[in-house]
Amino acid sequence: MRDQLGPEHLHSVLDAALAVGGVDEVEARAVHAWGGLARFARNAIHQHVATDDTCVSVRVVVDGRVGVASTNDATPSGAMAAAVRARAAARLSPPDPTYAGLAGPAPLPVVGGRFDERTAAASPARRAEAVARLLARLRPGQEAAGAISTGATEVALVTTSGARLHALATSATAATVVMGGGASGHGEDSAVGLDHLDPAAVGARAAETAAAAVDPGAVDPGHYQVVLLPSAVATLLEHLAPAFSAKAVAEGRSPFSDGLGQACVSPLLHLADDPLGDGAFGVPFDGEGTPRRGVPLLAEGAARGVVHDRASARAAGTESTGHGLPAPNPFGPMPTHLAMAPGRSRVEELVGGIEHGLLVTRFWYTRDVNPKRTLITGMTRDGTFRIEDGRRGPPVRNLRYNQSILDALDGCDGVGDVVRSSSDEGSAIRCPALRLRSFAFSSASDH
Repeated sequence: MRDQLGPEHLHSVLDAALAVGGVDEVEARAVHAWGGLARFARNAIHQHVATDDTCVSVRVVVDGRVGVASTNDATPSGAMAAAVRARAAARLSPPDPTYAGLAGPAPLPVVGGRFDERTAAASPARRAEAVARLLARLRPGQEAAGAISTGATEVALVTTSGARLHALATSATAATVVMGGGASGHGEDSAVGLDHLDPAAVGARAAETAAAAVDPGAVDPGHYQVVLLPSAVATLLEHLAPAFSAKAVAEGRSPFSDGLGQACVSPLLHLADDPLGDGAFGVPFDGEGTPRRGVPLLAEGAARGVVHDRASARAAGTESTGHGLPAPNPFGPMPTHLAMAPGRSRVEELVGGIEHGLLVTRFWYTRDVNPKRTLITGMTRDGTFRIEDGRRGPPVRNLRYNQSILDALDGCDGVGDVVRSSSDEGSAIRCPALRLRSFAFSSASDH
């Protein structure tokens, strides 16, 4: 069992960095992370992993020059040594014209239920029990691989401008790929606490998909009406997220650089960065110590907002929305709690609205092609099916796609009623299934 270090201990470590001489401003941040996971393959756990690490990062400012240094020596002397190295780096750096000052004292938003004691103290045995529940839903001849993970994070931050923050958060994730008969199916879910996960349901969804995907048939590339299940939708949203960065907008790299408010997606879609709502993860302040707040991104068919850190907010003459990443940060602000509102349709009803099309479980190996056009490419994976006469039909081989995300979302005419948390490629996005009128598949796979 691992324990939190507590605000008094972490603040005493960070205060040492604030005492470094010969600088104008100092920010010190500590992240204590602990947890573990149980990896399984071929229906058996093959690895238990445990982590417990604390990193201290110090940013100093000297005559408008910024330096950053970090250490795993989470002691007052370690923090001071990092501050000295950061001071040396600052003195050797050119002035930073984008520097916007450090966070000062500000009230944090009230968020409840972000830290679950039982999850923070979860043992390998508890994670193994969750694996067993997942594996119990497999069908004869199927094998599963994946992981059950639990983690806790404790973040503290202090600045010479008066910020003094501390918060805790936990998360738990179940993810699996089930294989059998030459086919595969995928399932995943995430929650603040392990007790809020249903590993059996995750295993059952993946097992059912794998069983239905055996012996896929050939399919011609082309434009299809599609139903994308939540994991596939999450991939689209993950790659759309940078378009809402105020830095990308200001630098002309975003499709919204020419202005917000223009029609770009279906009016059925409502997307926000929602770090404070139910189902969100993490602490209530960003990597710069600014309180987080929700930002509407897509509504009424148009882009309605962008996210700011301290630098982009200063350049735009506004306030940070609490979307700053820890220094050093060349990327600018980023939405990290994407949440799409559910609709009223069951997946079966979404499928029922298509005469000929495809049902996609998830995407894989997705890469950006043209961020300003939101053009991406990737593959389908772990269960792709024909839709025939409003019903899920036989499985088909995987397809490569080349598609503009905004163009695809502009053709949305149905939104699922169930929101799932997806951890595709490390993100945590809450979204439902979508029905899209057109999606471009450029080539077919041989499997």
